[in-house]
Amino acid sequence: MRLKHRGFTLIELLVVIAIIAILIGLLLPAVQKVREAAARIQCANNLKQIALGQHNYHDSHKTFTPGVGRNGCCWGTWMVPILPYVEQDNVFKIYVNFGGLDPGSNPAPGTSGGPRYNGDPNWRVSSTQLSIFTCPSDTVAPWTASWLPAPMTKHNYVLNAGNTSFFQSPLPLGCTVGSAGCTPFLGAPFNWYTYGDTLYGGQDSPVPWTDGPTDPTKGPMGRPVTIQSIADGTSNTMMASETLQGQTPDNLQGFTWWGGAAGFTTYIGPNSSFPDVLVGGICGNTPPDPPCTTTGTTTFPRMAGARSHHSNGLNAAMSTGPCSTSRTRLTSTFGGP
Repeated sequence: MRLKHRGFTLIELLVVIAIIAILIGLLLPAVQKVREAAARIQCANNLKQIALGQHNYHDSHKTFTPGVGRNGCCWGTWMVPILPYVEQDNVFKIYVNFGGLDPGSNPAPGTSGGPRYNGDPNWRVSSTQLSIFTCPSDTVAPWTASWLPAPMTKHNYVLNAGNTSFFQSPLPLGCTVGSAGCTPFLGAPFNWYTYGDTLYGGQDSPVPWTDGPTDPTKGPMGRPVTIQSIADGTSNTMMASETLQGQTPDNLQGFTWWGGAAGFTTYIGPNSSFPDVLVGGICGNTPPDPPCTTTGTTTFPRMAGARSHHSNGLNAAMSTGPCSTSRTRLTSTFGGP
């Protein structure tokens, strides 16, 4: 007797397909959560390595790295001197003229100047995407201006420039501490454009931190800070946090080879809708770019906030060292908008 083999009916097939679709729909969010958790862990580990690198640098030089070079702007940031301390010594050896000037920027008497971050051979460094400075939760988006010798890389970690602006002076600029509405500058583990009298920042100043200030109304840019001078204590002071790479090709958010994008201030809250103020730079302002403006005011001069794509907060490293890195909302330590 022959048995008849009964196949699936159309209805049965559709039910099976529907069940498979439901299972996939339930599985995908779980997979995404696992991937994001792994990315967040990698991002936190990157910050741990940066914090460890800063402390190893301090052991060798008795200070943390400069936030920016002694002449600000365009001759390198903390990204350069920390390279040997995050296993990037070969890249570091390529870079020349860190913190210097160039012939078009009023070099000091007796000096000839040198290349900026995009000059030869420095472009070979600033066009290198370094994984230790890149958060896997963000999308890599190089700066691709037509006049550059090669696309310059953006990264995802910035150093703490304090609670006001990159000028590291009371806000609004020129206000008297103690008066209504005046926010005092409370110090930072990294110096930046330490000039409180100008909106732009005196990027080509003839007063580098190696020579000391000659004008009492101005301060030296990028002067390295010792761990002993952190007045609030290292366990209460953030060292580094995250930032986002601007996705528009000419957006300089995340271009941490440049001083205007290599730090963050706590005056802007984490992941704030208030724009980063990239005076002297370029903003995209096209979603999914973070909010940004290139116009500074006395109330909101050059500054940038900590930003991240992670859910429920962002990663930050405290100044005590790598073991203190944690995921945090950072709300209690921020002021301003």
